[in-house]
Amino acid sequence: MNLPRIMIVTCFAAGLWVAGAAPESGVGGGLGLEPQAKVKALERWIAELADEKFQVREAASFAIWQLGSGALSALSDVASGVDPERAYRARELIRKIELEVTPETDGEVIAMVERYGAAAGADEKVELMNALRQKRAWRQILKLYAGETDEGLLTRLQRSVRGVSLIAAREALIQGDAKRARDFLEMAPADEAGLLALADFHRSQGTLVDELARAKQRPGAHAQTWQLALQRVAGDVKAARALAGALGNLKLEAMMAAMDGDPLPWLRVHAEGEDEGEGGDMVVKIYNRLATRRWQGKPLQASDLTPLVRAAGGKSRSQRGRAISGLFLLGEADLAEKAYAKASPSAAFAHFESLERIPEALSAWGLDSEKPDYAAWVAKRLVSALAGDVDDLDASMDIPDLVQMANFLERRGLHALAAEAFEKPLLALAEEDTKFFKDFIALLFGDAESVGNAPLLARRVAVVWAGDDAARWDDVMIAAFGGNEQSQAWVELLAEMAPEASRAERFEVMLALFRVGPDPRSLREKWLSRVWEAFAKIPADERKSWIEPLMFLAGQAGDVETNLRIWDQLPKSDKGWVFWRSRIGDLSAAERWDDAAAFFLEQIERNVERQQEPLPSLYACAAACLRQTGREREAVNFDRLADQLALGNDAVEIASAYAYGYDYKRAAVWWARAARLQDPEADELAGVLSLHLETLLEQGEWQRVAALAEVIAQRVATTGMQGEAQSLRLKLRLQSDLGRALAGLKQDRAASLVILENCRKMSPSDGFMADYFFPAVRRSGLVDAHDRWFKESWDGLLAVIETYPGSDNTYNTAGWLASRARRNLAEAEKLQESALAMHPNQAAYLDTMAEIQFAMGKRAKAVEWSRRAINYRPDDAMLRVQYHRFAKAPLER
Repeated sequence: MNLPRIMIVTCFAAGLWVAGAAPESGVGGGLGLEPQAKVKALERWIAELADEKFQVREAASFAIWQLGSGALSALSDVASGVDPERAYRARELIRKIELEVTPETDGEVIAMVERYGAAAGADEKVELMNALRQKRAWRQILKLYAGETDEGLLTRLQRSVRGVSLIAAREALIQGDAKRARDFLEMAPADEAGLLALADFHRSQGTLVDELARAKQRPGAHAQTWQLALQRVAGDVKAARALAGALGNLKLEAMMAAMDGDPLPWLRVHAEGEDEGEGGDMVVKIYNRLATRRWQGKPLQASDLTPLVRAAGGKSRSQRGRAISGLFLLGEADLAEKAYAKASPSAAFAHFESLERIPEALSAWGLDSEKPDYAAWVAKRLVSALAGDVDDLDASMDIPDLVQMANFLERRGLHALAAEAFEKPLLALAEEDTKFFKDFIALLFGDAESVGNAPLLARRVAVVWAGDDAARWDDVMIAAFGGNEQSQAWVELLAEMAPEASRAERFEVMLALFRVGPDPRSLREKWLSRVWEAFAKIPADERKSWIEPLMFLAGQAGDVETNLRIWDQLPKSDKGWVFWRSRIGDLSAAERWDDAAAFFLEQIERNVERQQEPLPSLYACAAACLRQTGREREAVNFDRLADQLALGNDAVEIASAYAYGYDYKRAAVWWARAARLQDPEADELAGVLSLHLETLLEQGEWQRVAALAEVIAQRVATTGMQGEAQSLRLKLRLQSDLGRALAGLKQDRAASLVILENCRKMSPSDGFMADYFFPAVRRSGLVDAHDRWFKESWDGLLAVIETYPGSDNTYNTAGWLASRARRNLAEAEKLQESALAMHPNQAAYLDTMAEIQFAMGKRAKAVEWSRRAINYRPDDAMLRVQYHRFAKAPLER
């Protein structure tokens, strides 16, 4: 990499041109004349604009044009004068100078601007504006747009103009020209986005306090709107709330109130405002009113809930979904679950089963919870599936249920029952309808990322069906790995490496290599070791035939160590075609910070060379990685660039960039900024607030936790039963109630304990409770209550384990609960060893073991286990947070 070039970028060198539009006009005089000489020359040239000779008039026009903005005042007087020739030329010059069209501007841009001024209609103007955007003629675009008065045309031009001021300002900042950047931002429409960008410019330039003081001296609504933007950027949510209220912006006022710990304005404005949802769904309004009563500490009576209960059992699908969702979000799980089981038995099964409530899950599917007849249940649905369209498994309502049942039996360790229920009927089915059989087996195999499949059952049935038939084995390989050249290459490679092994044995190895199903014998590590040993013996110029299958393996089921080892084997000429996102996560997970920093510096340099928009998140990534390498001075420069380029945008991306480099302190600042600047009506609001909420939970900002969780719950209430599981809606209720209880613990201990007791009773799952509930309760000093509630959860999980001793996920849940509660750690460690014996490379299980070690005061072991977890899920943000905590946080005593 060209390091000097990067240092130029870092230091805002003025000589680096990236905008690709016109250079600066000769502001203040572009001809090198002394001020007095310039005045005299300008007077002469203006007089010559009406000269009888065409060449003289043209030369005068060109000379004035070169002077630029310094000639505007004199030209304004002439433009309104009586001489038509001089007035016409003066108006043309004013137009060019104000549009920053100079003699040095790209001729095509000049021609487009002139055509735009003479354009006959809206279609031509839209076309020209798009062409100017391609030419990156930012100043001209903004000036032309500002000069339009036709509302219809302005609407049509919005797409062409959108983001132009932001891009132009960012490019000016990269050049070190803050004045020009400010000019671009001030030319943007004075809407919320434009004002926030300009306000954020003042923040990053250190002028926000002065600008706010000036704004406070100005009268009128426009000045207040500008103050509102400045206060949001400054982080003063109280002042922002007051200003939003004064301006009648009720939703923004409500959001600022929630950021300050009061969700009632948010709930009220949505309960009293316009209809929401499809067809003005009143169910959402009912939820908002009940959530308001709940926040105020008023118990909900049966009569209060009746409208939601009635809608939850009604005929309208959208209202039914919203009503069920609303009941869960209000913490009324009993009422919600009754309606849920009736409305969607399969979804209810998944809900109950995820909460370790197996009898209720089985009942939702009509099975006897004491003596479930799985074989009869499977047979009935297979018959039903075959009676439908067998050419399209996706069209069958029974196929997803069958796969879900197979998955349930496999995860609970009921392998004999799974075989009894599925093997014989599937093998019979294979003789009657081979295509249906192969398609169904493929669903059971799933892949490394599948969580609802049953690969052990699929393997058992496939091996029996294939026997010694080579053609059937080809079909099995296609079902398990897809019919592509690279998976076939692995079949051939393993046959070459282990000709003595049977097809079934090699198939088991392939399943392990591609991480399809559990790997209790650690076949993957053993065979990867053999593959690398064989690879090392191949001459370097003959390795390409092996590298391609290895790259395919990395893409399908890679882990960090394998991915980077393959990457390091690639010749430099071949690295360019590897998608960059497939390795940057690996670089930080492996803590190869020098490589990661070099990558982002190269990306920045490439963007500069290609005149692409500067992305602040790239600069934040570079800063985070440079800081990890100890290059603090360079990191500070890139911090400043990221900060200045943000301009009220990309805060989530910048936060994520810092989190990528384990710089969670800076990430938290940017997540909070993103929450303050978010549009309260944007679809992304709940997601952005959730990121900030995680920080508040860690910091114990309980009043704000409660308020923001309430706002997120209200947003989720509009989505009905779509998306995430209903247990996550209960988690939101838990977060809000937990925050409210702990925030009021000193003022009203008895009331807080009642809320906490209710949290325990409605607990969405012991895993969710372990995340925050038990640590927060223990740290608040409620040790007796903590231990009582922990014992209830612990005993419940042990009872499930006793019933389902092969249920590895339940072992993991128990381990997670104990580790977060700091109780029964020795027993938890043994349980977790059992879970890992069944699934040694399951990232969540590895993370739980790390948490157990950390709770036991064994930091080194915690870091080691956490690093192994990240190796298999480098893209999991929470695993990264955990690793950083294990490495840096003080051990809890």
